[in-house]
Amino acid sequence: MSKRISVVFCLLLVVAMAFSIVGCSQPADNSAGSASSGDASTSAGADNAEPVELEFWDMAWGKAEKYPPAAEAIIERYCTEVAPNVSIKYTNLPWGNWFETYSTAVASNGAPDVAIGGGFMPFQFAVNNEAADLQWIIDEWKKEGTDGDFLEGMLDYYVYHDKVVGIPFNYDPRATYYRDDWFKEKGVAVPTTYDEFISAAKQMTDKEKGIYGFAFGVVTDAAGPFMNYATGNGGMLYDKDGNANINNERNLQVMKFFRALLDEGCLPEGIEGYSGPDATKLFSAGQAAICYKAVGDYKNAVTLDGFTTDQVKIMAPLKSPSGVQKAQLCVNGYLVFEQSENKPEAMKFLKWFSENSQDLWDQDKGGQDGFPARQSFMDEMDEFKKDYRQEAITKILSNGITLCYPMISGAPSASAAEGQKFDMICLQAALSMDEAGMKKTLEDLNEQFQQIIDEQD
Repeated sequence: MSKRISVVFCLLLVVAMAFSIVGCSQPADNSAGSASSGDASTSAGADNAEPVELEFWDMAWGKAEKYPPAAEAIIERYCTEVAPNVSIKYTNLPWGNWFETYSTAVASNGAPDVAIGGGFMPFQFAVNNEAADLQWIIDEWKKEGTDGDFLEGMLDYYVYHDKVVGIPFNYDPRATYYRDDWFKEKGVAVPTTYDEFISAAKQMTDKEKGIYGFAFGVVTDAAGPFMNYATGNGGMLYDKDGNANINNERNLQVMKFFRALLDEGCLPEGIEGYSGPDATKLFSAGQAAICYKAVGDYKNAVTLDGFTTDQVKIMAPLKSPSGVQKAQLCVNGYLVFEQSENKPEAMKFLKWFSENSQDLWDQDKGGQDGFPARQSFMDEMDEFKKDYRQEAITKILSNGITLCYPMISGAPSASAAEGQKFDMICLQAALSMDEAGMKKTLEDLNEQFQQIIDEQD
């Protein structure tokens, strides 16, 4: 049985990208059944099935020399062992202009069959009915008894207007991590509340040595520190019914928390213009006791920067003024595009790929820094038994809620709040305005956000 993997360049896309075709020898041209969106009951691997070509667009979740080849190898297994009549053209997109690339493809009727993009992409394309209903996959997992292989509520997260528009792929959590060795040397207890955090950051600050208590990015990083802490204080954006709820006491409490850190001298000079990498570099250089960043950067700290998990640890979510003690969990998901001419086959492949993609998180293969949405992968793989992974699993994933909390499902409008940097606006207001200015910022954002909700959700 012959197989082919080739690389071509698509000049019609907004950005240049490499993609490969993974497939097998094709069976005789026989009639194949068809199904509507949400039904993949036909058998893509049947002996009499017609040849089918699918397009699968993915993102750069790992290094170019590791992640795409690992994904291609998994796809080749599907085409060889499961569905010999199927060939799959795999595209690994860079993050620059990724959404414009997808939008252009959809507008020109050139969308892929299956895709993984940014966290809110299934919702964004669901607004105009461009995301297919994946209920068939959920139903199959329920029949098999494997629908419990996801964190609680995650299969409900991608339900939009009674339609399953996405399937969880990975989690990309953010975390607050700290120099545990410094805390122990100074006899400072690891904080559990806002007030304790401010006190600890002040005690850890030593400006004569160029050491600050807390460092974080303000102008970059979609899931920034204000968003995370505000979500963990009972929700930043919505009420439980999906209405705008930015202008509330909880968000003001978080703004005052960051302002207190500034007033107590715990933050680096010029923090208002800091990017995420600025904060990470400061921490890695031993000039910050606490840092907020992606969990992948925590992994780098204890694998590449010379630290150990005895020196650097992840801080459990603080008990917030509202009594909530949660961390924001960023979720990314698969989708099938409605304009696909092969939705049944696309759903069969997506289901199988979700169940068999462990190698993407193997550090010798795919090398992905994030965490698989499937609990079984984390339970079975040695990678997730390592200390630096367990720090995040026990302290963040086990206490995770999404940006849309207290809603169960996500919403397209959350992407607008993320894309328009509501997080940055609130944090900069906290660091530069008095309380009246903070309140006015929340009021203006709330009005703006309600308009977005009315238009998109």
